[in-house]
Amino acid sequence: MPSSTSVYYQPDFDCRADAEVLNTAHQLVDLYLCFVKDSDVGGDLVDEIELPLEKATFVEAFRLLIAAELRADVRSLLIKAGMTLAQYHRGLGSRIRMRALTPQGRPSFSRLHGSGTRRRLEKTLVASAEERIRLEQVFERAHIEAIQ
Repeated sequence: MPSSTSVYYQPDFDCRADAEVLNTAHQLVDLYLCFVKDSDVGGDLVDEIELPLEKATFVEAFRLLIAAELRADVRSLLIKAGMTLAQYHRGLGSRIRMRALTPQGRPSFSRLHGSGTRRRLEKTLVASAEERIRLEQVFERAHIEAIQ
Protein backbone atom coordinates (compact mmCIF):
# COMPACT_ATOMS: atom_id res chain seq x y z
CA MET A 1 0.00 0.00 0.00
CA PRO A 2 1.55 3.34 -0.99
CA SER A 3 2.28 5.79 1.75
CA SER A 4 1.20 9.42 1.62
CA THR A 5 4.71 10.33 0.50
CA SER A 6 4.87 7.86 -2.37
CA VAL A 7 4.90 8.81 -6.03
CA TYR A 8 1.17 8.16 -6.16
CA TYR A 9 0.39 11.03 -3.85
CA GLN A 10 0.57 14.40 -5.50
CA PRO A 11 -0.81 17.38 -3.56
CA ASP A 12 -3.15 19.34 -5.77
CA PHE A 13 -1.68 22.83 -5.66
CA ASP A 14 -3.66 23.86 -8.74
CA CYS A 15 -6.89 23.27 -6.85
CA ARG A 16 -5.99 25.96 -4.31
CA ALA A 17 -4.92 28.35 -7.05
CA ASP A 18 -8.15 27.72 -8.94
CA ALA A 19 -10.15 28.40 -5.79
CA GLU A 20 -8.34 31.70 -5.34
CA VAL A 21 -9.00 32.67 -8.96
CA LEU A 22 -12.71 31.86 -8.58
CA ASN A 23 -12.86 33.77 -5.28
CA THR A 24 -11.36 36.81 -7.00
CA ALA A 25 -13.84 36.42 -9.86
CA HIS A 26 -16.71 36.33 -7.34
CA GLN A 27 -15.41 39.50 -5.71
CA LEU A 28 -15.15 41.25 -9.09
CA VAL A 29 -18.68 40.26 -10.10
CA ASP A 30 -19.96 41.46 -6.72
CA LEU A 31 -18.12 44.76 -7.23
CA TYR A 32 -19.69 45.16 -10.68
CA LEU A 33 -23.21 44.32 -9.50
CA CYS A 34 -22.96 46.76 -6.57
CA PHE A 35 -21.63 49.44 -8.93
CA VAL A 36 -24.52 48.95 -11.36
CA LYS A 37 -27.06 49.09 -8.55
CA ASP A 38 -25.49 52.15 -6.89
CA SER A 39 -25.08 54.09 -10.13
CA ASP A 40 -28.66 53.40 -11.30
CA VAL A 41 -27.56 52.41 -14.79
CA GLY A 42 -30.85 50.81 -15.81
CA GLY A 43 -30.88 50.59 -19.60
CA ASP A 44 -28.61 53.60 -20.12
CA LEU A 45 -25.61 53.53 -22.43
CA VAL A 46 -22.53 54.53 -20.48
CA ASP A 47 -18.88 55.29 -21.14
CA GLU A 48 -16.53 52.52 -19.96
CA ILE A 49 -14.56 55.11 -18.02
CA GLU A 50 -17.34 55.10 -15.40
CA LEU A 51 -16.65 51.45 -14.53
CA PRO A 52 -14.56 50.94 -11.38
CA LEU A 53 -12.19 48.62 -13.31
CA GLU A 54 -11.51 47.77 -16.95
CA LYS A 55 -14.49 46.25 -18.75
CA ALA A 56 -12.34 43.32 -19.89
CA THR A 57 -11.62 42.47 -16.24
CA PHE A 58 -15.33 42.14 -15.53
CA VAL A 59 -15.93 40.14 -18.73
CA GLU A 60 -13.20 37.69 -17.70
CA ALA A 61 -14.62 37.39 -14.16
CA PHE A 62 -18.07 36.57 -15.53
CA ARG A 63 -16.55 34.13 -18.03
CA LEU A 64 -14.72 32.24 -15.28
CA LEU A 65 -17.77 32.03 -13.03
CA ILE A 66 -20.01 30.91 -15.89
CA ALA A 67 -17.52 28.19 -16.81
CA ALA A 68 -17.29 26.99 -13.21
CA GLU A 69 -21.00 27.14 -12.38
CA LEU A 70 -22.77 23.77 -12.40
CA ARG A 71 -26.27 25.02 -11.60
CA ALA A 72 -28.09 26.04 -14.79
CA ASP A 73 -30.27 28.64 -13.07
CA VAL A 74 -27.31 30.41 -11.47
CA ARG A 75 -25.34 30.20 -14.71
CA SER A 76 -28.27 31.84 -16.55
CA LEU A 77 -28.34 34.66 -14.01
CA LEU A 78 -24.59 35.18 -14.40
CA ILE A 79 -24.97 35.36 -18.17
CA LYS A 80 -27.85 37.82 -17.88
CA ALA A 81 -25.88 40.03 -15.49
CA GLY A 82 -22.73 39.78 -17.62
CA MET A 83 -24.64 40.82 -20.72
CA THR A 84 -25.28 44.22 -19.14
CA LEU A 85 -21.62 44.97 -19.81
CA ALA A 86 -22.71 45.57 -23.43
CA GLN A 87 -24.12 48.91 -22.24
CA TYR A 88 -20.60 50.23 -21.60
CA HIS A 89 -18.70 51.74 -24.53
CA ARG A 90 -15.22 53.18 -24.78
CA GLY A 91 -15.17 56.86 -25.71
CA LEU A 92 -18.95 57.33 -25.52
CA GLY A 93 -18.76 60.52 -23.50
CA SER A 94 -21.83 61.59 -21.61
CA ARG A 95 -24.37 58.95 -20.65
CA ILE A 96 -27.24 58.30 -23.03
CA ARG A 97 -30.39 57.97 -20.97
CA MET A 98 -32.67 55.23 -22.20
CA ARG A 99 -35.92 55.97 -20.43
CA ALA A 100 -39.42 55.45 -21.75
CA LEU A 101 -41.18 58.76 -22.30
CA THR A 102 -44.77 59.68 -22.74
CA PRO A 103 -45.73 61.17 -26.13
CA GLN A 104 -45.81 64.61 -24.49
CA GLY A 105 -42.27 64.18 -23.14
CA ARG A 106 -40.62 63.19 -26.40
CA PRO A 107 -38.18 65.56 -28.06
CA SER A 108 -39.17 66.62 -31.53
CA PHE A 109 -37.78 64.63 -34.44
CA SER A 110 -36.21 67.72 -35.98
CA ARG A 111 -34.28 68.49 -32.79
CA LEU A 112 -32.85 64.95 -32.67
CA HIS A 113 -32.15 64.81 -36.39
CA GLY A 114 -30.54 68.22 -36.69
CA SER A 115 -28.24 67.94 -33.70
CA GLY A 116 -26.34 64.75 -34.44
CA THR A 117 -27.81 63.23 -31.28
CA ARG A 118 -29.78 60.83 -33.40
CA ARG A 119 -26.66 59.61 -35.26
CA ARG A 120 -24.81 59.20 -31.97
CA LEU A 121 -27.70 57.19 -30.54
CA GLU A 122 -28.03 54.98 -33.62
CA LYS A 123 -24.28 54.33 -33.73
CA THR A 124 -24.23 53.45 -30.03
CA LEU A 125 -27.26 51.17 -30.31
CA VAL A 126 -25.60 49.27 -33.16
CA ALA A 127 -22.39 48.98 -31.12
CA SER A 128 -24.42 47.72 -28.14
CA ALA A 129 -26.08 45.06 -30.27
CA GLU A 130 -22.71 43.93 -31.64
CA GLU A 131 -21.25 43.84 -28.13
CA ARG A 132 -24.19 41.78 -26.85
CA ILE A 133 -23.53 39.23 -29.61
CA ARG A 134 -19.82 39.14 -28.76
CA LEU A 135 -20.47 38.72 -25.03
CA GLU A 136 -23.06 36.03 -25.69
CA GLN A 137 -20.47 34.11 -27.71
CA VAL A 138 -17.79 34.53 -25.01
CA PHE A 139 -20.11 33.34 -22.24
CA GLU A 140 -21.55 30.48 -24.31
CA ARG A 141 -18.05 29.29 -25.26
CA ALA A 142 -17.04 29.37 -21.57
CA HIS A 143 -19.99 27.15 -20.70
CA ILE A 144 -19.38 24.71 -23.56
CA GLU A 145 -15.66 24.41 -22.82
CA ALA A 146 -16.45 23.74 -19.15
CA ILE A 147 -18.77 20.82 -19.89
CA GLN A 148 -16.42 19.11 -22.35
